Amino acid sequence: MSALAVITALGLSLSACAAASPSPAATVSVEPLTPNTPSPTASTAKSPRGNFVKEVGSSAGITNKDSDRIVTFTVNSLTPDAPCTGPYPQPVVNGHVVILDVSIETFPELADPNGGYSEFDMNAGMFKFVGTNGTTFNGDLNTQGAYMCLADEESISHNGRGIGPAEKVTGKIALDVPEPHGTLIFRSHLTSGSTGWEWTF
Repeated sequence: MSALAVITALGLSLSACAAASPSPAATVSVEPLTPNTPSPTASTAKSPRGNFVKEVGSSAGITNKDSDRIVTFTVNSLTPDAPCTGPYPQPVVNGHVVILDVSIETFPELADPNGGYSEFDMNAGMFKFVGTNGTTFNGDLNTQGAYMCLADEESISHNGRGIGPAEKVTGKIALDVPEPHGTLIFRSHLTSGSTGWEWTF
């Protein structure tokens, strides 16, 4: 594992290290991107959980140790109790389906010159749900009902396909949640899970 640092646009950072790294540490940074936002405070606001607070339609991103952007992503819409469109839908387990429409762009700098992990993933298994009472749901959001909700061609990262360098992808993610409203938290493997982003709906 490489050391990873999470850095806001104002330069605040957190870092974590893993042992037994045979090579010099590489660093990626989380950069919250909110176009047309006049106040830097708004673009770097964090929740009590330490995640960047995002609005639907605002962008976020990750940069490397050289401040080169490697990924940007935007949740374009977030629809509770959305109808499933897959050919073989299954009943949900937790009670409600929430569908995210997402746009992702990766850049050539995502490629690891040392042959390390060079893909960006965004799938249902990488999200957590916090209920309206503030309690984090312990269950799995990536149930069979969520997995079968969308057609393959609609789904981002379907069947474990990651997004490689210099790609643009638009698609959907279905989540099986216990309430029609709450907060979704996403953390990327590229930042070692040390911080993430969240959307309240």
